[in-house]
Order: sequence, then structure tokens, then C-alpha cells
Amino acid sequence: MSREVRIGPARRWNGIAWQEMWARRELVAALVRHEIQIRYQQTVFGVLWVVGQPLVTSAILSLLLTRLTEPRGAGVPYPLFVYVAMAPWAYISHGLTKGSYSFVFYAELVNRVYLPRLLIPVAVVLAALVDFAVTLAVLPFLMGYYGLAPSLSLVALPLVVALMILTVFGLAIWLAVLNAEFRDISYALPFMLQLGLFCSPMFYSSDIVPVPWRWLYALNPVAGVVEGMRWCVLHAQPIPLGLMLVSTVSALAITMGGLYLFQRREPHLADVI
Repeated sequence: MSREVRIGPARRWNGIAWQEMWARRELVAALVRHEIQIRYQQTVFGVLWVVGQPLVTSAILSLLLTRLTEPRGAGVPYPLFVYVAMAPWAYISHGLTKGSYSFVFYAELVNRVYLPRLLIPVAVVLAALVDFAVTLAVLPFLMGYYGLAPSLSLVALPLVVALMILTVFGLAIWLAVLNAEFRDISYALPFMLQLGLFCSPMFYSSDIVPVPWRWLYALNPVAGVVEGMRWCVLHAQPIPLGLMLVSTVSALAITMGGLYLFQRREPHLADVI
């Protein structure tokens, strides 16, 4: 007696096929390589563009703000204070931009090939880590220039990086699913990124936020990432434990919500792309 096997997405929000995704990890690696090749193929100054953005931004802001006001740099040189924040922000902005287009860019895979579709934003988010590693590699030279030595707090850096990846992954799922159905997301995203840049402690310390409102400010998970990076690398302030805990809970909630949305809309992705 013949048996019919029907392949399709899970219907329950918690039906993510994690085991199947792990079994397809070679496909993730292939997609990551493809993303990196697209990023750096036929570029003469590919790595310099990646490093130049946070460096130039830090330099310009330092020149402008130090002339107009006295920016608070938590006791460290202000250019280094800004650069430590811009390094994860470059990854976040790049990961969200690429992640929002992931289902649309790989429409042929979504429409014609069976695979756990969640692998696509996973690969895009992981590929963006190459840019983050490049920007992070400049930090030892900047710290040496300003005469700062690393401390033992640097061992906590992987936890901050994990929070950063979780934040980008969760937001990228939301953006990828919504952009597949509503192309307005591609127009709104640059504005949202600009707003996020000023709503996160890039050019200032979160200490300026009044204490009663600081927990609400920490609901922006980027705030926990940035302040965690500064503590790990510069160790110029007490560990922002409360801020990072709230940001971690917020990032988890964003990711769980994104997975729920993905499970609800996955059966219709091929129809709307």
C-alpha cells in the first residue's frame, strides 16, 4: 500500500524544525559564503569601506561635539568611546538591511526548493558578522594609540556578541516577513535605522537617562549591546547589569514574536513574494 508524504511548513508557532535546520547546516554555510562573495566581489577597497564608516563617523562626531559641547565619554577618549558603539551598530544596520530583503532576494529558493526557510535570514545574519569582525580588529590599534590596555572584562565579550546576534536575528525575522508582504518596509527601514541611531547610546552614555526611565530605555536591546561592549572593551564604567538584563529579555521577546509571525505567515510566503 502506497503512502503519501506531504512536505510543508509546520502549522504551530513552536513548530520550528530546529533538528532539520541543524541537518542543513551545510546549506547555511553555502549561503553565508554566497553572501560574503556578493559583499566583497569586484571591490577594490572592500575592507576599507567596512572600517571607514565607523572610523569616519567617530572622527566627525568627535570634532563637532567637542567644539560645540563637552560630550561625556565615561572617562575614555571620546573618539574611542564612539567607535566602540559604532562597531556593533555597523553590524546591526547591515544585518537588518540585508535581513529585511532576505526572502525577497532568495525568492527562487523560497518558491522552488524545499528547505527550512528560516535558514535564509540565519545565513544573512551570520554573514554580516564578517564586517563586525573587521571593525573589531581595529580596536586594539585604537586602544594602543590612546594608551588603553584591555582588562579581564573582555572575557564577557562573547555574551555581548550573542546578545547582539539575537537582537539582529529577531528583528530581521520581523522585517523579512513583513517586507515579503509589504514593500513599504524597504522605504521605512532607513528612517527606522536613523531613529534607532539616536535612540541608542551611540554618542552619549546611558547614564544621562533619568534612573526612573532607564528600564524603559533598556527595552531597546541595542542599548544593552552598546553599553555591554563599552564595559567589556573599555571597562570605564560599572557593569550595566540591570540594563543588559532588561535588554536581553527584550531581545528574547522580539525573537519569540518574530518566530511566531514567521510560523503564521510561512505557508503564504511563496504566494506574496
